[in-house]
Amino acid sequence: MANEGWIKVFSSNQEYQVKIAEDVLKQNGIESHIVKHPDSAFPSMGEAVLFTVPDKAERAKAVLAENDVK
Repeated sequence: MANEGWIKVFSSNQEYQVKIAEDVLKQNGIESHIVKHPDSAFPSMGEAVLFTVPDKAERAKAVLAENDVK
C-alpha cells in the first residue's frame, strides 16, 4: 500500500458502505483512503478497507460511531 503506516478504521464487503464512511470522514476534515481486496474467485467482490493517518485514527473511529456508520 502506498500509504505506509496508515491505520484501518473501517471495512466492509459492501463497497458502498466504505464509500459512505469515507464521505463522513471527509465532511469532518479527516483524510482517508480506500483499499480494495478482491476475492480471488470473484474479482468484483471482496472486502474494501478504509484507512486514515495514525494521528487521526481515534477521531475517525469516533466520528464513524457518532454517525452510525457500521
